[in-house]
This record gives sequence, C-alpha cells and structure tokens, in this order.
Amino acid sequence: MRFMGKAVVAVAAVGLGVGSVIGAGTANAASYYGAIAFSGDNWSYGSSVNARSREQALDEALASCGPVGVSDCAVLAEWSDGCGALVYSTIRSTTWAVAVGTGPNRSAALFAAHTAMAQHHPPAMLANVGSADKSGTAISEVLCTANAS
Repeated sequence: MRFMGKAVVAVAAVGLGVGSVIGAGTANAASYYGAIAFSGDNWSYGSSVNARSREQALDEALASCGPVGVSDCAVLAEWSDGCGALVYSTIRSTTWAVAVGTGPNRSAALFAAHTAMAQHHPPAMLANVGSADKSGTAISEVLCTANAS
C-alpha cells in the first residue's frame, strides 16, 4: 500500500506506550496480535492482524511494508486483542504526517491515532469530535483482531 506524493514524516505513537498491549481476553482465550509498520522514505506501510504471536505480527507487518528493497520500515504500533489505526494528514501542500493509535476497539484506536496526530498538527484533534474534513486528517487503515471488543 502506498500514499501519494513526497512527504516529510512526523510520526507519533500513542497508547500505553509504543508496543503497547491492549485489551484482555478470558483466561482460556487465545490472544491475537496485530502490527503496523511504516516507511518514511517510500511513504508506504504494511500491517498484520490476527497473528498467533507478537513476533509473527511484527514480521508480517514489516514484510508487507513496501516494495522489495525498502529498508527503512519500522513498526509504529503493535497490539493484542484489540485494534490499531493509521491516520495521515496534509500539514502543508508538500508536508504530510502519519500517526498511529491502539485501543480495545475501533473507536479507541482512532481516538488515540487522532490524538497522536494532534501533537504535531493541532487541527487533527477536530477529527475526534466529528469534524474530520476540517482537520485535514484521513484514515488510512483500522485493523481489529477477531476477538476485539
């Protein structure tokens, strides 16, 4: 997957910390993992959801991050038993920013991603109150594990 245009990337991660683990299943339930990786040079990303281990989720996200040869992919978010979101915004006509967030459900992950974006692009916070068009922020992807709340 690829974003259009050349960009300068401002990356922000929010949650319980980078690599946060969100949600809790029952004692006997199997956990599912997800991850989002991003390439600032290539302006592309890769993702993984419903992996059976943290390592598998990270490997899948990095492997799908960009065309063969992209070497700057980095995992921006990882989670278990919940959701992850990637949002982007045009700050100026030639400057774009991305942010990620995680949470126990789709709404919480999007709220966290928009909040992270607002740290670098304050109008992005408008997306959390229903004014996404005015914020300049768009949703690239929201992924939820099969057992997300």
